[in-house]
Amino acid sequence: MPRKYELHMELRHLRYFRAIGREEHFGRAAVALRVAQPALTRQIRDLETELGVELFERLPRGVRLSSAGRAFLDEVEEILKQVDRAVDRARRMGSGHLGTIRVGLSEIMAAYDFISRGLFDFRENEPSVVLDLRSTGSLAQIAALKDGTLDVGIVYDAHIDDRDRETLDCAPIGTGETMLAVHESHRFANRNSVMMAEIANEPVLGPARILAPGYYDRVMAACIASGSAPRFVQECTTNSILFSLVSVGMGVGIVTTAGPHSPSHNIRLVPIADLGLKFRVMLVWRARDGSAALRRFLDMMIQRAAQAA
Repeated sequence: MPRKYELHMELRHLRYFRAIGREEHFGRAAVALRVAQPALTRQIRDLETELGVELFERLPRGVRLSSAGRAFLDEVEEILKQVDRAVDRARRMGSGHLGTIRVGLSEIMAAYDFISRGLFDFRENEPSVVLDLRSTGSLAQIAALKDGTLDVGIVYDAHIDDRDRETLDCAPIGTGETMLAVHESHRFANRNSVMMAEIANEPVLGPARILAPGYYDRVMAACIASGSAPRFVQECTTNSILFSLVSVGMGVGIVTTAGPHSPSHNIRLVPIADLGLKFRVMLVWRARDGSAALRRFLDMMIQRAAQAA
């Protein structure tokens, strides 16, 4: 088992030794290090005394590494490389160019083009920052932010209540519009918009209150305010379930999504002209989170949102 030594050498001793070992000349090493030669000679003498070996053979013109010196130089080169890597890593971590960001992302938010592009652009600009994307619902994201297992969530504003705002910060980055999802064969499929009164006799699929009460209550309140409450036949816990049921003709669906794109080959999204219900897409994170990488991510996403507005 290797012996353990109590050593007092410092990094400067190792850097001085490396310079002399490479040059095999005290004078040239002193110039390169910008250190007076007598001081450099004294530092190496101290190092040799502490190690208990001679690191150099003194020659009439210059010096030559001893066998012990050559062995020591090999290890010193690796030590100093590791120190340089550690310094670089710490600086990059401190400036936000290195690290891991745990991002909550529901399937609903993944459908937004500006979110997907924002994630892509951040990865392109900060390749040393790992985006740990976690597929999870909005309320689960809020809970994970509070218990520290998530760094940032992307949710609708309806999912953030006043108690959440006591410990979480948030910023808007976009808007989702509440629309009607219909099968391509439905009479509304080619319409530019529909009115709530036209939906009154349709079997309607909607959000499940148990998973998102704030969002559900806003949708229901808007429907009632329109004067034509729809006939809900099925609550759906995810947009995927809603779209799947619409695609087989079970009914039409009220859904908040990224815009009038087609979520499936046989589904059309039609604006509801008199509903006027939109939700803000929010970045949410813990207040006073000191992560520099997270700050860079937030700044870039918020800046992109401002440019697109």
